[in-house]
Amino acid sequence: MTLRPVIACCLAVVLSTPLWANDAITGIEVTAPEIDFDVINRLWGFVKKTTHAPKDLPPPPLVLDWHVPPFARMGFQYPTPQFPDNTMQISIAPRTIEGYSKEMVTWGVGHELVHYAFIMRENQWQNRRATFADSLKHHCDLEFKAITRAIADEIWKIYHSDTQRAAMYDEVEKSCFNEPNQ
Repeated sequence: MTLRPVIACCLAVVLSTPLWANDAITGIEVTAPEIDFDVINRLWGFVKKTTHAPKDLPPPPLVLDWHVPPFARMGFQYPTPQFPDNTMQISIAPRTIEGYSKEMVTWGVGHELVHYAFIMRENQWQNRRATFADSLKHHCDLEFKAITRAIADEIWKIYHSDTQRAAMYDEVEKSCFNEPNQ
């Protein structure tokens, strides 16, 4: 769900300790064991390949954020013409890490990475702009849904949890149903 002006995504700002560096996750000041950085890095490569992103496109910062609204778990935010002071980052509520499985947290970050890739594609892959256009609605887009389901499949290949994959598939559909305009 896009929580304009602050956050964009269905899972839905700040400790601001980036988790990404040189296109790879290097750590976080308060590292929770539920964040599987190796898998998230693998998913970033998958998202770039699937969306035809430039190979050198860096991921957005990933931060723990105690200000994520209560109705959201995490989200991708970025500066827009209407809200130019937004920071480009994926914000994760600490309560999400405490309350959800490692697989679901990982899938959620993957989902946010797809939002980021779609926004970057809409803006000709120019990730250093002052603001970004965001006219496309992602959650019900067939390509977006296919990629986020494929992320669930990628996570399944690692953890082999049918229950978790089914929950991720449900999230794909819930995103469209609950937040069709995002």
